[in-house]
Parts: sequence; structure tokens; C-alpha cells
Amino acid sequence: MTLLYRTAFFASLSAVTTLGFLPDYDTLPAIVSMSDLANHAAAFAVLYLLYALSYLHSAKRIVLTLLLYAVFIETVQGFLPTRSASLEDIAADATGMMIGMVMAKKWIFPLRGSEG
Repeated sequence: MTLLYRTAFFASLSAVTTLGFLPDYDTLPAIVSMSDLANHAAAFAVLYLLYALSYLHSAKRIVLTLLLYAVFIETVQGFLPTRSASLEDIAADATGMMIGMVMAKKWIFPLRGSEG
């Protein structure tokens, strides 16, 4: 089962990275580009949950790792001619991580006998 979770985590990570580096995000279908900040929050909630299912890391380590990833994405976007870096996006990512953390504390970490 761990292999399945890890595969899903890295597939999701690849999808988020690809979407983050696309030259023209607005040309995506409306369901994908409807709300940039909501997309960020949803993506990072899913990434948090899949990370928590995939590895026996603490909540603090998961948040730190995903926060560094969010900063990496925004830094790269700052150098792309058709994209821009945004602190709002990082805040939305952090919001998603907090949503994922609450869900993981309720459903994942208790199964391990750990509070994360």
C-alpha cells in the first residue's frame, strides 16, 4: 500500500510542478483555472495527505518540506517570462497544508499511534 501512496504522491507532485511551470496557465480548461488560490490550497492539501500516507514523517517535517517546495515553485515562476512569483500563492499553499494537517491528524496519524 505504501508503494501506491508514494506513486500517487510523486504523480501529484509532478502534476503540480508541470502546472506551475506552464507558460500560459489561463489557457487551461475553466475547471483547472477557475481559482488560482483555491487550486493552490487544494493541491497542497492533497500533497500533504499523500505525503503523510507515504512516509512516517512528523507533521512539522511534512509542512517544512512542502513549504520549501512552494517557495521553489514561486522562485522558478519569478524567472519565467509569462509567470510571476506571488506571496499570495505561498499563503494559499500554506492554507492547503493546514487543511491537510487537520485531516491527517484526524484520520492518518491516530492509526499510527502518533500525533504527527
